[in-house]
Amino acid sequence: MWVPIVAVGLCLFIKEMAVFDKSKAVRKILPSPLRQRLRALILLAAVPSAASIIFFGFKDYEASIHQNAMYSARITHELVLTQQTLISETLSFLQKLAVDETVQDPSDPACSVFLSHILQLSDRYQNLGIPGANGDLLCTAIPLAQPVNVADRPYIRKALDQGVFSVGSFQSDRAAEVISVNFAYPVIPDGQREPVGAVVAVLGLEWWSKQLMRLELPDGTKAAITDREGKIIAIHPSDETALGKELASQAAFSNPPVTGPEGEMVQGDDGIRRVMSRSILFQDGEGQPIEVSLAFPVEQVLVEARQSVLIRLAVLGSLLVLFSSLALRILEGQVIRPLGALNQAILGFEKGQIEDHILEAQTSKVSDFEQISSSFRRMSRARLAAETSERERLQQLQALLDALPDSYFRLNRDGVILEYSATEAADLLMPPEQFVGRRAADVLPAPALKLFDENMKRYHETGRAVSWEYELEINGHRVDFEARVRPIGDGDEMVLVARNISELKRAREKILLQARTDFLTRLPNRASLTAELDAAVDDANRNDQQLVLLFVDLDGLKQVNDRLGHATGDGLLKLVSQRLRGCLGPRDFAARHAGDEFVLLLRGDDPAARARAATLRVLAAMQRPFVVGAETVHISASIGSAICPQDAKTPQALLSAADQAMYSAKSSGGGRIHLFTPEIGLRNANRIRLMDDLHAGLIKDEFELHYQPIVDLKSGRVVLAEALLRWNHPELGQLAPDRFLPLAEEGGLMVQLGDAGLQRACNDLPAFRNRFGEGFQICVNHSPSELSAREHGKGLDWASYIKANTPSDASIMVEITEAALLDPTPFTLSSLRSFHDAGIEIALDDFGAGYSSLLYFLNNEFDYLKIDREFAQSAPESQRAVALCETILGLSNRLGSRAIAEGIERESQLRFFQNRNCALGQGFLFSKGLSRRQLLEFTQVVDIK
Repeated sequence: MWVPIVAVGLCLFIKEMAVFDKSKAVRKILPSPLRQRLRALILLAAVPSAASIIFFGFKDYEASIHQNAMYSARITHELVLTQQTLISETLSFLQKLAVDETVQDPSDPACSVFLSHILQLSDRYQNLGIPGANGDLLCTAIPLAQPVNVADRPYIRKALDQGVFSVGSFQSDRAAEVISVNFAYPVIPDGQREPVGAVVAVLGLEWWSKQLMRLELPDGTKAAITDREGKIIAIHPSDETALGKELASQAAFSNPPVTGPEGEMVQGDDGIRRVMSRSILFQDGEGQPIEVSLAFPVEQVLVEARQSVLIRLAVLGSLLVLFSSLALRILEGQVIRPLGALNQAILGFEKGQIEDHILEAQTSKVSDFEQISSSFRRMSRARLAAETSERERLQQLQALLDALPDSYFRLNRDGVILEYSATEAADLLMPPEQFVGRRAADVLPAPALKLFDENMKRYHETGRAVSWEYELEINGHRVDFEARVRPIGDGDEMVLVARNISELKRAREKILLQARTDFLTRLPNRASLTAELDAAVDDANRNDQQLVLLFVDLDGLKQVNDRLGHATGDGLLKLVSQRLRGCLGPRDFAARHAGDEFVLLLRGDDPAARARAATLRVLAAMQRPFVVGAETVHISASIGSAICPQDAKTPQALLSAADQAMYSAKSSGGGRIHLFTPEIGLRNANRIRLMDDLHAGLIKDEFELHYQPIVDLKSGRVVLAEALLRWNHPELGQLAPDRFLPLAEEGGLMVQLGDAGLQRACNDLPAFRNRFGEGFQICVNHSPSELSAREHGKGLDWASYIKANTPSDASIMVEITEAALLDPTPFTLSSLRSFHDAGIEIALDDFGAGYSSLLYFLNNEFDYLKIDREFAQSAPESQRAVALCETILGLSNRLGSRAIAEGIERESQLRFFQNRNCALGQGFLFSKGLSRRQLLEFTQVVDIK
């Protein structure tokens, strides 16, 4: 389109140039080569003008099409927004229908009547219906001619199975007998989880045609909505014969669109070009897109744009010819003729002839030629100044090179050293005069030369800067360097800069050593252990050798930290590491794994045979007293042993096997050695599996409370009940606390279990009080590990929760064990005070079992003392048990506490405690632990006569 116009302009311009070239004066004054160059220069100057005309004309052309494309896209966007609004309004409409009581019983005849009334109020939907869970259409606004089942509709299944709002594809509605798009929303009655059906709204296709007609599109615009298969379901202008046909069957959409900078454009069979715009209205129930396509006519716009550009090009071409002709004539008189005269004068001087008359006749007309000599002088001075500046720049560059702490070498392509600069003479392998002019291969020793050749080859292959590290022995010392080579300009020379990095490398090595060493014990840390263990296992497997791993865990370090402080504990760990190193051979390896855990690797000749003696040495070393400052500390160690490859063949498996064996030794009491066996692995796997189940059980609420009645030994009334936690394991059945509480303590779950038990006890309390009277209390256990964890902000504040969720008459009693008071922290004591301040009674459990001290009663108040079951079960036969029980009862009476005898299983035990005025009793003689339902059915008064 642009080529003919440009061709016309250029032809006129070239013709003018030809006339100029044929001028006799020009040909006489200027030689032929100069004339040709001048003509080419003028032509070249005209090219940018012609190019700019074409470029900006093309931009205007694009802008016209882009404006129409944006208009088409906006209309399409409005249609999409209309559809999205329809879907949003339909969702809200169906949500409101789904909660209506009439709709929630679709089998009721009143449902169809209700939907019929609703349908009459809406001019949008063709039908409303409710299919049941099996797909049968149970309720519909339009009566059915025959039963209809829509279970095969994907959007129905999605609404029923997933319980979400679902949009169907374009289909033939079986009830309304129209082509439509349907929407479904699940109907879930109150109190149920599964839907009884889905409420469905039917939207007929004529709605889409109306939406297209409302757009008020310009003449010639074609719009269509197509389904997932590309078939037309609505078209503008309206054409019922086109519905159901492929979009490509329509003249406006018959040819594939061409994508360009202005968007998609298509020229249909009707010969009209249109800008295409497509957009997805929504996705049907199977996730397939429903699209709207808009073809906006741009034929007239293109014609007008083309005509506008043609007119501008014609005008600009004419102006170009006019101004070019004028410029050439001026140029001939002002420049070309004087220049030709100057050139002829120079030629005359070469032949010994002087043609002053020609030179004077021409140069006198132009004053600029008189300034040529002065211009030459100015140019000479400028050149001298530039050379002086360049010398100063080179001097600055040399000063910079001298100031840098690097050695500089300039090399040619063959590696010959052409120049050097070195601040430190100690960085040079030999005096400079011995290597300038020689190849690097003649100077460098073999190891450094190999690296030099390899990296120079890489440099020549890539043409990019290359760096590497190497080392030299200078004056008997190892010196590390970093070399970097890069090209100088586009020539064959290159510059190589060598930097002394000896101190930097030593610092790196030191940092690496620190990163692989335990800061406290100076043993290798876990990172070093991982690398060493990987290498050792690989070596043992490759050479068919044995490797023994000992996992050492200190017994009692926590007590040392709690009793003497962490500074003493750190000092103890340092001494332990020293003793461990002393127990090993020269090829063995020791590392600190974590906290109070250490790992020893025995390797070399027959490590399995040496393992027994080594572990005995470790046990003996750990059992000897440690003197830390002014303190003498006694600890022991639990050791697990595993052998590669008998017990494990991979590093992690070997470490895990030894860890499991250590755990077995620790569980057996500590201070001993256990060798790994498959049984240990199985037990540990069961423990880990049960630990995982414990986490899952908390999430799934698999725990419940059982309650063991506590009886008033005078009246026989049930006045208390101890809350006992039980785990309803899905596979192992009901588990007692001794099966899962140790795991809960190990996994840090005691706070969650305790909080769950407290909450359930508070919830059950009202029902028990209705059964046993207003004074009935529930005793809830609070373990020492829970107290420790709550000190760090975990879990509920029991005092606040009990006060907020129970009556204020001490209805919930908190039971703690003597272990919590063995070495009480300030937080433990403040917790006890907060219970008393909130009016909550406290019971001391297992009193006399091993840690009893009268200081407990001096510093704390207890409302109840629970006599340990071991004492109760031994009385009255054992005189020592009788004496202890009588002492505890007397102490309880004098201090104002009430005593509870645990473990009463025989009548003789009952009579013993009744005769000694014990207030309360608990045990199997009265009842075992009962579920909530069983306790509510339990007698209010136990026969104790």
